[in-house]
Amino acid sequence: MRILVVSPTPSHPQDAGNRARIHAVLSGLKAAGHGITLCLLDREKVAPEHLESMRNTWDELILVPHDRSLEKPSLAEGRFGLDDWIQPALEDALVGLAARRPGFDMVLVEYVFLSRAFTFFPAPHLRFPTPVLKVLDTHDQFGGRDARLRALGLNPSFFFTTEAEEARGFGRADLVLSIQDEEREAFASYSPKPVLTLGHIPAGQHPPLPPRAPDGRFVIGYLGSANPMNTRALDRFLAALDLPALAAVGAELRIAGSAAGHLAPQPGLVLLGPVPDPDELYAAVDLVVNPHEGGTGLKIKTVEALARGRPVAGTAEAFAGLAPQSAFQAAADAPALAALVQRLVAEPALRPELARASARLWQGYATRVAAEARHLASPAELRLAMQRPRTLLVTDLRFWEERLGNHARIASLARAARSETDLDLFFLGSMSEAEQAQARQLMGGRSRIFPTGPLPPTPDAILPRGMTPFERRSTIASALPLFARHLAENPPDAVVLEYIRLSYLRHAISQPVLKVLDTHDIMSLRARNFAHFGRRHFIEISVQEELQILSAFDQLLAIQQDEFAWLEALLPGRVLLAPHVVPLMPRAIGSGEGPVRIGFLGGDSPMNRDGLTWLLDQVWPAIAPLGAELHVAGQVSAAVPPGRPGVVAHGLVNRPEDFLATLDIGVNPVFYGGGLKIKTVEYLCHGLPSVLTAEALYGISGGAGTAYELAEDRAGFVAALAGLVLDPAARARMGDAAQAFGRRHFAPAALAPAMRSLAGLARGIPRPEPRPRALGA
Repeated sequence: MRILVVSPTPSHPQDAGNRARIHAVLSGLKAAGHGITLCLLDREKVAPEHLESMRNTWDELILVPHDRSLEKPSLAEGRFGLDDWIQPALEDALVGLAARRPGFDMVLVEYVFLSRAFTFFPAPHLRFPTPVLKVLDTHDQFGGRDARLRALGLNPSFFFTTEAEEARGFGRADLVLSIQDEEREAFASYSPKPVLTLGHIPAGQHPPLPPRAPDGRFVIGYLGSANPMNTRALDRFLAALDLPALAAVGAELRIAGSAAGHLAPQPGLVLLGPVPDPDELYAAVDLVVNPHEGGTGLKIKTVEALARGRPVAGTAEAFAGLAPQSAFQAAADAPALAALVQRLVAEPALRPELARASARLWQGYATRVAAEARHLASPAELRLAMQRPRTLLVTDLRFWEERLGNHARIASLARAARSETDLDLFFLGSMSEAEQAQARQLMGGRSRIFPTGPLPPTPDAILPRGMTPFERRSTIASALPLFARHLAENPPDAVVLEYIRLSYLRHAISQPVLKVLDTHDIMSLRARNFAHFGRRHFIEISVQEELQILSAFDQLLAIQQDEFAWLEALLPGRVLLAPHVVPLMPRAIGSGEGPVRIGFLGGDSPMNRDGLTWLLDQVWPAIAPLGAELHVAGQVSAAVPPGRPGVVAHGLVNRPEDFLATLDIGVNPVFYGGGLKIKTVEYLCHGLPSVLTAEALYGISGGAGTAYELAEDRAGFVAALAGLVLDPAARARMGDAAQAFGRRHFAPAALAPAMRSLAGLARGIPRPEPRPRALGA
């Protein structure tokens, strides 16, 4: 391909993260055999020797004059409009480049604020019949960037705009590249064009450095420039770090780069200042730390240290997009990282596992980025990414509220699916404009929302033949013609029905679409489990009838391994394991110096109420005297009797993740119910040491005694909970293991294979033609 690259940032020298990114992307394309023309705005006034390096590296360099004094914001509150940095000199250059023959096969624009460059390359027409592939490399999230910086107490600088303006820039491209997956998720919520991830590996990497020769010391390193975000995070890290304690045991922190300019040396702190080569620091340390807080994008210094073979500990922000499993790479903030570093100093046995975790992380990341780079270099792969199937999600649950476990399940499915397919929503009921906006944010900027409005009862309706008795009891007859009409007018490639309760809608499908049922639970087994404890389940169905319904679908989604095995044995080849996943969260901060906070989060179900009652009556009297508090959140709070000492009922919480972050220990005392327990998954993913019953762990195994405590009876529950309350070190160890276990099994990446499989199956079905509507219909 002949590739035109439009950039405000040079590729040489690679002495900043954005320069290293551009150099790596262009080097990969060049190595794949493509020609590179670099159209560079002379915004950073590059030295002549570096301009010569670019001319020697790329096929062509075009230097365009640019006056930074003209970069004036045009929007309210001092924000930049999308094209505020576009100047006449660049427009003139682009006119000439667009007229070249032979023309360019791809235009790659660096940063959304130069996306106007795409408009000079129109869609194919008589004069220019060959389409130009337009790809935007975002580098960072600029919509709302000023608000994020101000929340950290920093003044916004460089470019910042609104999400609407950023989305308008995305709309000019064919494909949008994010630098890491978490940023891709943010972009996908409002981008009108598909978003792909292209991670970053510095070009021309050397082999990893050997470990530092042991000398009895433990040396910690930090490398950073003096930008305000770095210095703020570093100061907060140092304020929480006990440097005299480090010095007393022979440990020290070495800081390199201009970030150390405002600091003074002291025992335990060595200031190196700027270093000509980052290896000067990395070769001299045993551990690298990154206390970064806030911001977006990929933290190039984290990647760089991992690539050089150094163990790295950091905040969740420092590892954004890298999906680490170690709790030492998911600290909530800089002070929390300081506490983890103190543990690494005091407990040398923790260091080898962090080193192994860092090596595994780097190997996995490097392999993934190499595959992403190959996709960027392949025109066929890029055009396939542009031609995504469309999937219709069908539900009557207000999942965008994310208050209940079933809400969380559908929301996580939508977030994962939007990476592979364009989503529509057919909602049985009414939705306000605000609710539609919430749902669209979950389903992505390319989604469409179709609420039915109120569904009146139609007691005399004639139902389709072939319905089972359960389906006849469940059917809302007025929904059937609405659904059939929607499919005719807006034909999808795949239909996903949420819950067997809506399986009756399959009888309205006449087109050759992929029919998928997301099971959530095996309802017949769940009903049997409820009946064993004298409770009536809201869905009553036999195993035989449930299997009859399930066999009518092309694919079934199972939420956990046990149910997948059961279904696969009976319906082989038609089941996908689609585990529930939780967005990557920082480690829960906990109570700090206050009483140990034990938490239970749940909805108003019989199994939650009965489990809470048992906990309060049988367990809490033995735990309350130990100085702990029990915090109950969610609708199950209504089951808390008033006046119980040490028990706090929070009721509904707007953000369950904020409640969980305040806890030291999680409990789930349910003893019946069946199906995966979403709250158990959330405890693990937040790094909460937890005491759980066998039922609370249904479908989860392999972590008893390390990642969580499995309590077989009352005595076991009391003993396990008391042990965690009284032993902070045991809580810390189990919290480490819990977070690693949760990220290994329930991180967003665990759902990606099932969504890729569904998208592939949907692509293989011929897309039906829309049925014409009658006039006046």
